Amino acid sequence: MENDQKFNLMDGNINLIVLIRYLWSNKGFIVKVAAVFVILGIFYALTSKVEYQAYCKVIPESSESTSPGLGRLGSLAGLAGISLGGGLSEGILTPELYPEIASSLPFVIELIEEPIYFHNVDSMISIKSYYEEIDKPTVLNYALEYTILLPFKLKEWIKGDRGNSIATKSPNPDLIYLTKDEWSFIEGFRKKVSVSVNRESGTISITTRMPDAHAAAFLADALVKKLTVEVTKYKIEKARLNLEFVSDRFAEAESDYKEKQIRLARFIDKNRSLSSSVVQTEQQRLTNELDVAFELFKGLATQLEQAKIKLKEDTPVFTTLEPVKVPVEKTKPRRTLIVIISAFLGVMAASFFLLFTEYLKSIKSV
Repeated sequence: MENDQKFNLMDGNINLIVLIRYLWSNKGFIVKVAAVFVILGIFYALTSKVEYQAYCKVIPESSESTSPGLGRLGSLAGLAGISLGGGLSEGILTPELYPEIASSLPFVIELIEEPIYFHNVDSMISIKSYYEEIDKPTVLNYALEYTILLPFKLKEWIKGDRGNSIATKSPNPDLIYLTKDEWSFIEGFRKKVSVSVNRESGTISITTRMPDAHAAAFLADALVKKLTVEVTKYKIEKARLNLEFVSDRFAEAESDYKEKQIRLARFIDKNRSLSSSVVQTEQQRLTNELDVAFELFKGLATQLEQAKIKLKEDTPVFTTLEPVKVPVEKTKPRRTLIVIISAFLGVMAASFFLLFTEYLKSIKSV
């Protein structure tokens, strides 16, 4: 290296121009290292799995108002251990909780069992079956598994517990039992779906990524439909229970009213020719009982209609702002970007290597 190009890394004062000249003088080595990195980047880009991303946007609309008059059933419902007063507007499910629902374990388990269309196999198949039976690991996956990840693979093989779950020995049906492979698959699948909420506009954005363009769109559509069902089920639960309660009381009141009608009619037919005070008193008593039964029957009929209206009011409506479209271009891998980054990393690695070598020479010369 020429005298004007020499620099000492030990003194901490490095001339930038001299540094650039030094690296330029070793440009052949830098180009070779960068070329190796580019080749590795191309290999990674070509062996990485292709992914397509589908997107849609919806906005939930629902009425949270309560119907007047339902509170009058409070005392009657209280006798049955059910509270109806004011509680129908409590426990509102806000859109901020929708992402939690979409990532919950029961939701994900049902979603991966949902049949969707895969264009590359021209068939409706569940996501779980596709990844287990059709999708194969790439060359890069095999290379990593039998090189860098080989110690972990051997450890799992020696332990012999891959795919087994100790919890499956428990007879509790309320628990969810998953093997290690199933847990790993679910965690990977959760990264392929995204549900986000815009608090200002109240819109919900749903994004899905799959190795097939049609599958990505079908998955987004299935997720929206399932999320709608789950949210609707939660929001109308109280109104549904109230409707069931009122319906049962209405059926009882109707049966009681008809029974008292028949009892009064039979009494009149039986005592038509009698006009004693006892007969008149008994007839009046039966008439009063019938009137009370009728008033209760009529009131519950009104409450039944109001409960039906309340159920419809509480049922949320999801308006689609941005419909699901089958993606045309893949989102992963971004091969051009990967090659550019690989070339940059190659240049940086070669430069640091040269500087580190020069640093070692400087140490030896001290």
